[in-house]
Amino acid sequence: MAKVALQKYRLTQAQLRSLTMAERPELDASGKVVFVPNEKGEPYRFVDDTPGAPAGFGFYVGPTGVFYELRMQHKGVRRRLALGSVQELTLARAHELAGAQRHHIRQTGEDPRERIRIETERQQAKGTTVGDALRAYLAHLEDKLARGKAKKGGVEGVRDSLMRLEREEVGLAKKAIAGLADKDILNAWNALRHSCMQQSNRLKPELKTFIAKQGKWWTLRLEDWVRLGLTGKDIELAYAAGLSATEQTMGNAARAVTRAIAAERKLASQQGRPPALGYNPFDVLREQERYRSSRELATHYENARVRNPLGTDDSATGQQTLPTVLKALVGRRDMQNGHNAVGVDYVLLTLLWGARRNEGAKLRRFESCSPEELSLQIVSWVWLAPKPNVKNPTTGLRGSQVFFHDTKNGQIQLLPVAYFAERILRWRFDDSYMKERALAKELVKAKREGDKKRVAHIEWQLVNLARWVFPARNPKSKEGHHTDSKAILHNVRLDAGLLDPKRGIDIGLTPHDLRRTLGRFAGKLLPGHVVSQLLNHHSDQDDGGKMAKVTERYSQQEWPALQEAMDKVEGAMIATSPRVWNILKGPDRPMLDEIRDPPLNLPSRRTLGHRSKAHTAGRKGDAGSAASESRRARQGGH
Repeated sequence: MAKVALQKYRLTQAQLRSLTMAERPELDASGKVVFVPNEKGEPYRFVDDTPGAPAGFGFYVGPTGVFYELRMQHKGVRRRLALGSVQELTLARAHELAGAQRHHIRQTGEDPRERIRIETERQQAKGTTVGDALRAYLAHLEDKLARGKAKKGGVEGVRDSLMRLEREEVGLAKKAIAGLADKDILNAWNALRHSCMQQSNRLKPELKTFIAKQGKWWTLRLEDWVRLGLTGKDIELAYAAGLSATEQTMGNAARAVTRAIAAERKLASQQGRPPALGYNPFDVLREQERYRSSRELATHYENARVRNPLGTDDSATGQQTLPTVLKALVGRRDMQNGHNAVGVDYVLLTLLWGARRNEGAKLRRFESCSPEELSLQIVSWVWLAPKPNVKNPTTGLRGSQVFFHDTKNGQIQLLPVAYFAERILRWRFDDSYMKERALAKELVKAKREGDKKRVAHIEWQLVNLARWVFPARNPKSKEGHHTDSKAILHNVRLDAGLLDPKRGIDIGLTPHDLRRTLGRFAGKLLPGHVVSQLLNHHSDQDDGGKMAKVTERYSQQEWPALQEAMDKVEGAMIATSPRVWNILKGPDRPMLDEIRDPPLNLPSRRTLGHRSKAHTAGRKGDAGSAASESRRARQGGH
């Protein structure tokens, strides 16, 4: 298509600034410029006929105004460069810019717009803030999460870190990375730590107030807190107040900034320019050893009793924590018309399997899983073998099994279900079966009465009972399975004497403490590599990674050995309380002498007034007797 030559007109600055798309210039018969209606109403261009105007210099008239532009061709490449608005630049200045651009192109062959774009991007990179880096890092992790390559907890951790740095009292999120000095990072560390201390849910209000009154309290040593009058674990809590959240937040920020620097270096290399970001200012935190070492962390956890694995010889209350907690759990199982049973069974099995928080909550009943779900390993499940030597149809391995498809480290985990865990699971499934029968009758009645709301609720319960090992009770539950064991663990702490405000005792107990308990007992009884298998600490690199076939994870010799190891560890834990052993065991295991295992008093006030078997026994102060009744009632079929 042939190039159409543009008309040339000589207009004054005033004429240019008053020009719109509604009219266009034209030469009359005498050669004078006149303005006529622009009949097409479309944008148009014309060339400047002013003496001294650079070649190719002209104007573009569009819907947003009139603009200077330069059109030229160099070495076969045509270019059209915008130079600015006639409202902002004079005609003389625009001529100078056009001449300079023509000279640059002819001398270098480079498009000046590319140079401007690169410089703009460099300035933008130089202005990247800590918040920008964290938001980019968060988007990266969210993308990985959507592809199954990241954990939800990690994503939430980065989101929390961004929120903390956006707090007004911290104010680091808005700071440009390139402008941060060491003192800025160190001051932000202290400000963040103070903020995290005030927001902490581990510190009592009066302790927070006391800490805040000490001025630059984060500079105080342990002996300083003793001198100030603190006692017990409050000393360690004050000494390390806000530190965990600060370490996590600054660590995430450092990783986010490292990614931002790497991205800027890559872009700068592609554009042939020096990078705008070259140093991670968060490195000063490691240089000055602000993060605690693993040894310091272990000391802190011990002193503050943040980590509390259960045992038989280390209780601050003078009791043996594991047998006491076991008795409290079993004693509570039949309270409140059995409403505790799901939560208690979940806690007991979390202990016996060493499962991480919520890994066990998502367990499906094997028969509720589709062949595709099983073969693709996208659900967690439990399978109880009808006989000990029967092979699982998916794994090809013998005996009852539990499979976790989505663990914290991204690896699958297959474990044998040993004796006591299987006993609890059969109780769990028996309870579900009995409830299904009762609900089926209720459903018929509700349908007959036309109670649609009740029908929907019963059908929801039936679906969950058939699907989940630990079904939810609350119809508002989105997941349909048990999700929160806080209430059970809180009451167990009260029952077991781990929480007694009158005596100043406040020892924590979390699902992860139960996992630590398994690790403690396994470490005493088993070789290290077997402990790693039970706790899922080993690497899957040798057997194909996360999606390796479960049948290939264990040799014919390894699986029986793991079954034996699991039975040995869980037996050792349950045997710490002969009363609980005798309650949970079947007729195929011996009775243990209970004389050195005193009964646990469960206050009847927490039975909410109904007269269950556990309530009747609770008034006598013998939780073991309550659960023994429950055991004897179930003994026949198990």
